[in-house]
Amino acid sequence: MRFIASALCLALLPWGGGPVHAHSWYPYDCCSDRDCWPMGLDADAREPEPRIVPGGYLTHDGHFVAERDTRASMDGRFHICRSGGMLTGSVIAPSQRPICLFVPKPAF
Repeated sequence: MRFIASALCLALLPWGGGPVHAHSWYPYDCCSDRDCWPMGLDADAREPEPRIVPGGYLTHDGHFVAERDTRASMDGRFHICRSGGMLTGSVIAPSQRPICLFVPKPAF
């Protein structure tokens, strides 16, 4: 009986309890759980961080996103969501705004 109880407890433990991936906080209207990723030089980044330009941000492929239209990043990194989950896709911009470019925001 004790063996069965132990086996049940082990079966109920969550496996792969590693770090939480960024998709756990991306809003559904941006990525539908598949179209977003981190930006930068880290191993999990798929494209460079945007350049900071007057009034907003410019992605490596020329998409401009106004500062007022960005979203706050939950982990202090830049993230982007692109149509079709492809590097060549446009930045996702739900009709209700803001655009799906997540930027580190200063804490005041």
